[in-house]
Amino acid sequence: MVCSALVSVINVGQLNVSLNTRLRVAKLSSGAASGLNSEKPTYDSRIGNDNTGRISNDKTPNVIRELTFELRGNGSLDFCQAVPDSLEGRLNIDLEAKLQSAPPPVLDDVSPSGLWSPESCVARQRIAVIIPFRDRQKHLDILVYNLVPLLKRQKVAFRIFVVEQFGNKTFNKGRLMNIGFTEARKHNEFDCFIFHDVDLIPEDDRNMYTCSENPRHMSPAVDVFRYKLPYKALVGGVLSIKAEHFFKINGYSNLYWGWGAEDDDMFYRLSASKISVLRPPFTIGRYKMIKHDRKDVSPIRMQFLKTAKTRYLKDGLNTLEYKLVKTRFEKLCTRIIANVGDPPKN
Repeated sequence: MVCSALVSVINVGQLNVSLNTRLRVAKLSSGAASGLNSEKPTYDSRIGNDNTGRISNDKTPNVIRELTFELRGNGSLDFCQAVPDSLEGRLNIDLEAKLQSAPPPVLDDVSPSGLWSPESCVARQRIAVIIPFRDRQKHLDILVYNLVPLLKRQKVAFRIFVVEQFGNKTFNKGRLMNIGFTEARKHNEFDCFIFHDVDLIPEDDRNMYTCSENPRHMSPAVDVFRYKLPYKALVGGVLSIKAEHFFKINGYSNLYWGWGAEDDDMFYRLSASKISVLRPPFTIGRYKMIKHDRKDVSPIRMQFLKTAKTRYLKDGLNTLEYKLVKTRFEKLCTRIIANVGDPPKN
């Protein structure tokens, strides 16, 4: 297992400064590094910190933030290419092959907590990859094995956060993504947040894991849908978004217990906020889905969707409550384990 068997669990006080001071990052210049092709809105959305988890605007640096992103740049280095020469294009994805062999050397220089930045140039963006998770370790291993080399070829500074729901109560993906956003900001400053389903494996490294001026639905072409977009309101799977937009829409809804509809609710939040969404070309925004069963389908999800546009300012980041159970720094990820509370009885 990648994030567990290769684990290096350490306390904050034991995190060596030398791991992180090599991070050389800088904010993205306007309009750069969002992808290979000039992206236009594929649709206009207008048509259609404490253990309680309460949101705070306090940005007081903690020890992790000070260590990891203390250096914002290096005068002797140039910015990394917006489209690096190291990209390979369309990838040949074998979901099982990599797990049957020893971990590849490309994973060796990722710092404990799943943090990496290029040494030969200054990264244009600092990204947080947030993966909501429970009971799918094999899928997580497959994703991380494939994602880490891709991110390194793209020359972005990244940190991977796996947000795991504690206990065995009904899954709440929306809350986990809000928790991931909240907790990630306690550890580092990021230019971009990428919410990533654990079962989607990117098939083309020209699909840049960065943020554009608008949120970007990165996974419009999935193999199980014959690489076609099932419906225009879909923004689930892999979504990149800046913090300013995530705050404006109040994050994800906390109300969706069980599988389904929290991502469609996100579309209506963006629509109500008059924020358009970008997509890469379908020839590049390709993903392979790992087969899995859908459990605990929400029986009332469609009822909540009807009120999404009028409810979003009262349901989301500003109403998020959770109990932080544990934070573990593992070899290829920071694992955040959180108790999201109890689903409603009715």
